Amino acid sequence: MRDKFGRKINYVRISLTDKCNLRCVYCMPSDVKFERNYINNDLSFNDYKFIVKSMSDLGITKVRFTGGEPLLYPNLIELIKFTHEDCEIEDIAITTNGIGLADRAYELKESGLKSVNISLDSLKEYKYKSITRNGQLKEVLKSINTCLKLGIKVKVNCVAINGFNDDEIYDFIMMAKYYPIDVRFIELMPLGEAKKVYNSGYFNIGAEIDRIKELYKITDNENSTAQYYKFDGAKGRIGVITPMRCSFCSDCNRIRITSNGTIKPCLHSKEEIDIKYYLHKPMIFKEIMREIILGKPEKHYLIENQCSDTDRSMYEIGG
Repeated sequence: MRDKFGRKINYVRISLTDKCNLRCVYCMPSDVKFERNYINNDLSFNDYKFIVKSMSDLGITKVRFTGGEPLLYPNLIELIKFTHEDCEIEDIAITTNGIGLADRAYELKESGLKSVNISLDSLKEYKYKSITRNGQLKEVLKSINTCLKLGIKVKVNCVAINGFNDDEIYDFIMMAKYYPIDVRFIELMPLGEAKKVYNSGYFNIGAEIDRIKELYKITDNENSTAQYYKFDGAKGRIGVITPMRCSFCSDCNRIRITSNGTIKPCLHSKEEIDIKYYLHKPMIFKEIMREIILGKPEKHYLIENQCSDTDRSMYEIGG
């Protein structure tokens, strides 16, 4: 599928739930409560299977399952297996906080999971517990090690925050030097809960990385939002994602499906299209999807507006 600007859209991020077992300060308010057995009241397992199969038929070749926290979704392994075996999609990933991943990593890999993006904003226990509001760092590190042993590609996503983890940048870089991990620093964006900490927390991570002489830029063929760097002899790479300083919209190849059944053609746009009415109606669904893709916005306006247009937080969208 191509949009009206000629971009090939072959990547879909699918949120399975907005529920999470952490409350990261830039993502989810501390007082958000979920019912004990709540996962998703809008989309069923069969709905997700229909969506993935239809998107595969339309030319999608990469699927990333997100949340909230996708590991909370009870049918995650079955859905990944369906995506891999029935839809013949090879590039399957999840974005997770890593809590509980170590115990399920083997089954996930056997089902077809190829890579994980693990959110990790500090390598110090007290800081990690503070920003996640009581998360356990050792669980995340165990998950990273388990995935590496199993041969699952690991990317660590670190949101760079002034006065919080700006003194740990070099520590994260060392992870990529000694382990086959892509450590990706993400610029803090004024989106959702992050708007509350943006003015004091913004840190120019791109400029900081550019000052490290040992790092050099490398080309990347993944159509990624990150600019990648490397050390000589390093086992992994350093990535920098800077939407506030540099727009990567001209190469955008993705769309998002939220856990309440809407399409977001652009992360930072208010526009959402409800697709629940078209589920299990293959011909209509595919035509609607082609129209949505064709109308995908040319760009976001973060740089001009210094604020995201969307009113939703990341956990509601599917990071």
